[in-house]
Amino acid sequence: MSCEKLDYEIGFEAVLNIAHPISCLHLYQGVNRVKLKGRLKLIYDMIPQCDILCDIGTDHALIPAYALLNKRCRKAVATDIRKGPLDRARRTLESHNLLDVVDLRLGNGLEAVSLDEADVIVLAGMGGVLITRLLGDQLDKARKARRIIMQPMYAQEVVRPFLWQHGFVVTDEALSREGRKLYQVLAAVYDGEASASVKKDRLFAVIGEGLIEKRDPLLEDWLCDRIKKQRRIVGGLRKAAVPRPGLEKEEALLQEMEALLKRLPRPASPGSR
Repeated sequence: MSCEKLDYEIGFEAVLNIAHPISCLHLYQGVNRVKLKGRLKLIYDMIPQCDILCDIGTDHALIPAYALLNKRCRKAVATDIRKGPLDRARRTLESHNLLDVVDLRLGNGLEAVSLDEADVIVLAGMGGVLITRLLGDQLDKARKARRIIMQPMYAQEVVRPFLWQHGFVVTDEALSREGRKLYQVLAAVYDGEASASVKKDRLFAVIGEGLIEKRDPLLEDWLCDRIKKQRRIVGGLRKAAVPRPGLEKEEALLQEMEALLKRLPRPASPGSR
């Protein structure tokens, strides 16, 4: 396998303007429905049937709106640290007559949520470091949730070690492509006993064990992206003449990634069937 595929072209179904998230909201004329695409639809697909859904950093409240309209949850709590995103969320909810079943709250992460209030917690569209900080600041609330769904925009590699350290187990994960960018979505539950037996491998922290096990359709592209970033890290360390142990650690991770890429099954040729 090679990483040439990483330079794929933008497909019609994958297009999503991240700078204007409302572009992934499609309203059907005459029908009170919302349609999600890409990473937001992947997040929704991981939401189990629940009583109260909590969307942290909600912005336009697209996920709560979609979940409510499709009866995936009975009520929702949508929080954000800024007033602007909550105003946008209010407009979305007003347009679908959902204000009576969504509680909009101004606050920092899970601080705005009561203990035992949320069955399912969504933290999406933010960095991995922020996700771990928000969970760590209110760990008792996070552990009470039936499921936590995370979509780190970057620094994905810090999320899994945090989950391991605090007794969470990743139960599902998948990739989504929007234009030229790949996104990882993962779901976790608190299970201290099961977490203790999880293999805490750095390769899994960076790539995602579940993606490898189920051979996610976008795994090769994801792996190529991680390899390119890791090569830049190794190159920078070599130029900086860092102590040998630190360099060797990063080189070893790069070698593991490249070895995994080589082990991936090659796609069948057109004439092989």
